[in-house]
Amino acid sequence: WILRILFLKEFKQILYLNLRQFLKFLLAGGFAALANIISRTIFSYFFSYVLSIIFSFMVGILVGYLLMRNYVFSIKKNLFFKQIIRFLIINVLALLQTLFITISFKYFLDFFIESIDLKELIAHILGVSFPALTSYFAHKYFTFN
Repeated sequence: WILRILFLKEFKQILYLNLRQFLKFLLAGGFAALANIISRTIFSYFFSYVLSIIFSFMVGILVGYLLMRNYVFSIKKNLFFKQIIRFLIINVLALLQTLFITISFKYFLDFFIESIDLKELIAHILGVSFPALTSYFAHKYFTFN
């Protein structure tokens, strides 16, 4: 009976800590996604849509790494290089997800929206949002572990 209470209390504490960390991750990821989307809009004036997505993803990676390393996950200072490599690996996979989803939604939206700019913006927001959950677990248990 006492063990059940202790376990329940410990479980709630773990859930609270993970929820708090996940919310911090979403906030940091939100800032990184915003940097990604804004920079994609700017890059689109100079490059093709696909190149703009790739370049803006790099901006998002930089912002995301700095925020995640400093505010979301506890870090081991001696693993800096290893964490960067792992962060890049996870984000290259997320880039593939983002490209696939963004381009797919853009073609889907062709049937409903005429404005190319609006279509690309909506598709890109959806594409950037999708990898949030998969990236959280990958960074928690691989990058910053």
